Formats: sequence, structure tokens, C-alpha cells
Amino acid sequence: MVKSIQSLQRGLHVLDLIKSRPAVTLTDLHHDSGLSKATLLRILQTLQESGWVTRDPKGFGYSIASTRKLDHQTSTLEDDVISPVMASLHKALSWPSDIAVRDGLSMKIIESTRSSAPFVLNRDSVGYRPAFLYSAVGRTYLAFCSESERDDIINGLKNKGGKEGRLVSDKQWFNKTMRDTVTNGYGQREPGYWGVASTEGRKIEAIAVPVIQKGKVIACLSAAWPENSVSLDEIRNSIVPNLMDAARSLSEKLKSPI
Repeated sequence: MVKSIQSLQRGLHVLDLIKSRPAVTLTDLHHDSGLSKATLLRILQTLQESGWVTRDPKGFGYSIASTRKLDHQTSTLEDDVISPVMASLHKALSWPSDIAVRDGLSMKIIESTRSSAPFVLNRDSVGYRPAFLYSAVGRTYLAFCSESERDDIINGLKNKGGKEGRLVSDKQWFNKTMRDTVTNGYGQREPGYWGVASTEGRKIEAIAVPVIQKGKVIACLSAAWPENSVSLDEIRNSIVPNLMDAARSLSEKLKSPI
């Protein structure tokens, strides 16, 4: 007989308790679950690092992350909303585009026009998880999300360690990157990010804009091209306006009830 994993059962039970109300405190969870506060803190830390739960640093309440609340909506509306908007964007902008949402401590591509583009990074991009600090979609999400969610991501990356953990600890670099992204209205991919090249053997440049709904960033929309193929004027006068139009269209259409 296969045994169940008790720690997983406890974690799922806590997640269900958090889902049951807009925000829940550690004391509430302690009373409702019967688990010790030490155990709950470990579970909550895991749920935060996985992107399922966010914490309000002022009220000490925990709630389901906004991106997880949208999981059902984005999957249900993908054919009816996301795909047509991406198709229209592709007609206006020949460069390949992706739409990505937060997935824990990285982004996740949920739709792409790469298969129809004149050059290709990776035709099987859907499901790919770009890093927050190196990708255009990740930097854009960080710059436009709420301060509390940004703090959650920063703390998660620090705890995770590695290259991103070290880079996010560089406050001067991080703050400048965030300021530049907000000022420009779009985030830029780190040059030579992972050294990925196009089918022509050239490295990739990319930018991304936020998809904002009710004041919250719910996704990021990007465009990419081989390095040195696009001028700054073309970025500002063509690529950014087209991406922003598509982002507004997605936001408006996603307001419709399921």
C-alpha cells in the first residue's frame, strides 16, 4: 500500500485555509489548523518561495498570490482572448512575442508567436521559465508589481541563492534597473542572457511591457530580435507602442467574467 506524504497534506491544508478568506494571520492558521507556529512558518515560507502565497509586511496577513488567482482565468481564456491578441500583435509586429506570468521565483511563458517569426529562439517556448533578474519579462514584472510582492520575490531569490541571489543583493544595481524600467515603460533583457542565440547565430535582444489590470501587473508581454537589428527609434516608435496596445487589449478583455 502506498503511503501518503503527511508534510504535503499539511501544506495543502494550510493552502486551503488561506484560500478561504482574503487574508489570514499566523494566529488564525494556528487556531484553525492545530499546527504549531514553527511548523506553519516553515510551510508558509515554502508557499511564498513557490509563488503560491504572499505576505503583507504591515498587517502580517497571508493571502493567495494574485498570479495564482489568475491561473484558471488565463488557462480558460487563452483560446478566446490571449491567442487572438497575440495573432493581431504578430500582424503588426513581425518580431516574435511572448506573454509570461509569474510562477514562483521565475516567470513562465504561457503563449508565444515564435513559431511564426522570421527567426526563432526556441519554437517550444511555451512553459519556459525565464529568470526574473536577467529577462525582460522578469525585470518588467518586478518593476511594476506591488512593493509587498516585490519584497517577497527579492527575499525568495536571496534565500534561494545562486547568481540571482547575489545579484538581487546589489541594491545599487537593482534600484537603478527598476528605476530605468519604470521610466522607460518597458524592461530590457540582459545582453547575452544565458548566451542564447538565434537560428542565425546572433545573440538576442528583447523588451517587455506590463499587462496591468485594476492597478496590478498580471502578466508581461515581450518582443525579441537578433542583436543590433533594431534601432532605439524603432523600439520607442513602433515596438513599444504595439506591445502596449496589445497589453491594454489583454487587460480589457480579461476584465470580462468567465
